[in-house]
Amino acid sequence: MKNRVSGYIAFLLALCGLLLGVVACSETSTAGGTTDENAVTEVSADEKAIMESKVDSIKILVQVEPADIGDYEIDSTDHWYEVKFSDVGEDYFTIEEYDPIFACYVRVHRQDFGVQFIKSVVNVGEYLQTFFMTASEDGVTYHTKLDNCNDVTNCEKDLTDFESSCESGGGTLYRHFVDCKTGELHLTCSTFKGHLSDKVADILDTNAQKMKQWCMEGK
Repeated sequence: MKNRVSGYIAFLLALCGLLLGVVACSETSTAGGTTDENAVTEVSADEKAIMESKVDSIKILVQVEPADIGDYEIDSTDHWYEVKFSDVGEDYFTIEEYDPIFACYVRVHRQDFGVQFIKSVVNVGEYLQTFFMTASEDGVTYHTKLDNCNDVTNCEKDLTDFESSCESGGGTLYRHFVDCKTGELHLTCSTFKGHLSDKVADILDTNAQKMKQWCMEGK
């Protein structure tokens, strides 16, 4: 009887050892899975390039002075900032008409990871929309700037549309300067996107195509 009990205990110990081995294997496998998952979200070459790129900007007050790109984070009513791309840019789309005067340009700044839309309509106003990207170890943030001048008629609508688009896209809105009595708007929408799933070139081209459509709609 004593031998049977001893044998039974030995069997239980062996079984426990087997179960612990299975659990250990499971934990090792899970840890390995976690490692693989993290490897997928490592900073890509495109993201590293964006991180290394420095987009210059100028802060606009009563006087012009140098400023860092971080100034877009300031919600203010007495200043805004202008993005200064380092290159002339690639002409993606151009319309120039003289009767009446209408001009619209879309330029892609691949070196600085940005796209710019410029439109001027006689007796209506001037419009400038800028898209650019910044990056950190955590991922990429899309920034869209709206700078409108002299368009009293459409100012309120442009403001509302931009605010709604920013909110629906999960972005943070910065109202740098708003004066619809003179038709002037300076706004930024910043949206954190995480690690990129698309190529930077495709993202820039998609935004350029969207801006081209705005040019066509504005005719």
